[in-house]
Amino acid sequence: MAISSTAEKQIKELIAQTLQGKTLADFQKEAPIDAEVVHTGQKLIVPEGVTLRQAKDLIERKMEYDEEVVTLQESFDVFPWDGAHAFDAVLTATYGWSPAEAKQTMWGPIPPSMITIDVAYGQKKAVPWGQFSLPNVEGQLSTGWTTKDGRIAFELVATVKRVSQPIVERLFASVREYLKTGSIYRGQAIRMRFLDDNGKPLQMPEPKFMDTSDIDEAQLVYSRVVQNAIDVNLFTPIRKVAELKQNGIPIKRGVLLGGPYGTGKTLAARVASKYAVQAGVTFLYVTRADELAHAIAFARQYQEPACVIFCEDIDRVMDGVRDMAMDDILNIIDGIDSKRSNIITVLTTNNLEGIHPAMLRPGRLDSVIEVRPPDAEAVQRLLRVYGGSAIKEDEDLSRVGGILDGHIPAVIAEVVQRAKLAQLSMNEPGAPVTNLTALSLEMAAETMTMQLDLLTANSLAKPEKPALEQVLTEIIKDSVHDQLYEVRKIVRDIHDQVS
Repeated sequence: MAISSTAEKQIKELIAQTLQGKTLADFQKEAPIDAEVVHTGQKLIVPEGVTLRQAKDLIERKMEYDEEVVTLQESFDVFPWDGAHAFDAVLTATYGWSPAEAKQTMWGPIPPSMITIDVAYGQKKAVPWGQFSLPNVEGQLSTGWTTKDGRIAFELVATVKRVSQPIVERLFASVREYLKTGSIYRGQAIRMRFLDDNGKPLQMPEPKFMDTSDIDEAQLVYSRVVQNAIDVNLFTPIRKVAELKQNGIPIKRGVLLGGPYGTGKTLAARVASKYAVQAGVTFLYVTRADELAHAIAFARQYQEPACVIFCEDIDRVMDGVRDMAMDDILNIIDGIDSKRSNIITVLTTNNLEGIHPAMLRPGRLDSVIEVRPPDAEAVQRLLRVYGGSAIKEDEDLSRVGGILDGHIPAVIAEVVQRAKLAQLSMNEPGAPVTNLTALSLEMAAETMTMQLDLLTANSLAKPEKPALEQVLTEIIKDSVHDQLYEVRKIVRDIHDQVS
């Protein structure tokens, strides 16, 4: 650290006095010393037994040492935007604001870059990014990213004089400490794309926060058997992750939800995301099966206390002949490193029979759940969910439940809407729907099943043009009864093989 001109003058005067009456041989007898140079008070203090020449030598060496340029580099095992947000928070806490200064170049000052990142659902923030300087730091700092164990990680690099090294090291340590509790992704629900539409890795994936505040778990209704299987194997590990650790139960799990389109697998993902946020567990949603490896790499950065990956349509990479791509997925799920992780992997498929048997063996997937369309009892519960207070508590819905037994929730929702329309047609203008009777629901259900039977007949006659897809959009795609029978048969066969 540089000394003041007054102190330097005092040293020179003391040295001149010391030189009187001494020869070169006298000075050669004085060995150089090593001591800490500390700035304190208003006096220049030399330790006892240390000559002024030794003090001068020590100060000069310290001055040279402080002028040396060093490079400090550290990577943080978090996504780059998470690290940038933490660094901005540390700078603000240290200086009162984020004081990135312009970088001085031969072409003049270059202002620091500011990038805008998502820090929560519906919230954005500008943070410094790139190369810049800071007050009282002799040198340059830069933020960036690197790869760490196959995943993108935040990196800080500082090229500064040694005199500024303690300041930089304190900043690095503060960033590490902040990320323990201040991560913007840990304990949140996010969706990410890791590949572009052509299957090529994105240079910088973009996490998007999900809004879990409006998710109504009451709408997630299955038959009692399916509901219990999902509660035990999916929701309980998420909601009680701390209890899993206390009881020595591995957090790492693999769950496959298979069944016809429209039975509620995606809704299960949404409810799982809400439970995860409530429990402080990170939730990652990916829609492409070929992104699973990237998703697991990301999840490892946020697996404390746990991370849930929800990946849809796994059959896109797990059907057909076993090949290298399929083996890669199997190794990812079943690898040694995965066994020690706190990652819950949830996969879905509309084509359970297409999943390769190697994927279904115990150890890779802890639970295979056939998500069936609701039975008669579940239909009655769904009718009350969709009808709300318009259906009286004592209304007997057993007959309409039997009519709609085995139909997907979208069909049941449409039946309720048709019954409401029927009542509206008889109401006075402006009067709300306040009373949906069992009879009105039964009539709506019967007309609905007639329509579905006609569509099913047409789809069988013209398989190249599935009528259910075209008429009822993508909510009702296939003949539920035929698919349900096939799925049940496949699952029974798989169960027999495993047993």
